[in-house]
Amino acid sequence: MTSQEANSIPIGDILSRYGYEPSHRYGGYDMYSSPFRRDASPSFKVFRDENRWYDFGEGSHGRTVDLVMRMENCSFAQAMKHIEALGFSSGTTCVQPKQASRAIQSVSSMQIRDVMPVRNRYLLSYAASRGIDADIVSRFCVEVHYSFEKNPGEKFALGFANDHGGYELRNGMFKGCAKAKDITCISAGNGSCAVFEGFFDFLSFEQYAKDHPRMTELRKLDVCVLNSTALTDRSRDFLSGYKTVHAFLDNDKAGNDALDRIRGFLPKGSILVNESEHLYPSCNDFNEFLQGVKCPATGNEM
Repeated sequence: MTSQEANSIPIGDILSRYGYEPSHRYGGYDMYSSPFRRDASPSFKVFRDENRWYDFGEGSHGRTVDLVMRMENCSFAQAMKHIEALGFSSGTTCVQPKQASRAIQSVSSMQIRDVMPVRNRYLLSYAASRGIDADIVSRFCVEVHYSFEKNPGEKFALGFANDHGGYELRNGMFKGCAKAKDITCISAGNGSCAVFEGFFDFLSFEQYAKDHPRMTELRKLDVCVLNSTALTDRSRDFLSGYKTVHAFLDNDKAGNDALDRIRGFLPKGSILVNESEHLYPSCNDFNEFLQGVKCPATGNEM
């Protein structure tokens, strides 16, 4: 089976094999309870004509193979095997996406033009506006120049490398990902690990450590950046190797759900510390806490 054939298998058929049926059916889409977590109300949308899905709780989305990769927490190649194990094969009745959907996908194709050390003043100014010094940015980020097929003008953003050769991209007007989407693990042989939802929270942590040099314990943590709560399960193998995991996640539903998933897969005897509840209980995330714009620092310390 080719990837094109796999991605044209109706997502509803895949969900049905896993035991999920639509809660509501509408003109062009179906609503499901999310297969990724316990759902109080349906928040998983399947566009039947385009054969794509969107999870409102996480902001994640994709096609058929993406769904199986997410549900099985596996690689692309393994997902293809799972699809065949579910009883699908070449020749399975498939959905032919509308031309409009193909056009949207074409517009979204990204080309990486160059990757270099961060020099762009605009990007450094953007990071500074979020409370991050240039030396922190330069140590952990690169400057990525890119363009889109239907919009060839060169653009640039801060790039944060993930474990699959891709980059999380941020500038003042754009948030996206180049190449593959994955978590980022930074190991220095420490016995404890800090986990963050996004890389600006990680940069904020590094800035906080720089601003509090006497808090030496901040320098004794390995790091896992999820780059999306939808990828939480991919951190299982890495986080399971630590006796203590310090979670600096967002104080919202997605952050709480990710915390529960981590708590569920850590081995017995491991300690999970919810640092967001302790350090910035009235802020949404670490960067907001660092900036002190909407909620000044409460004085809490690790």
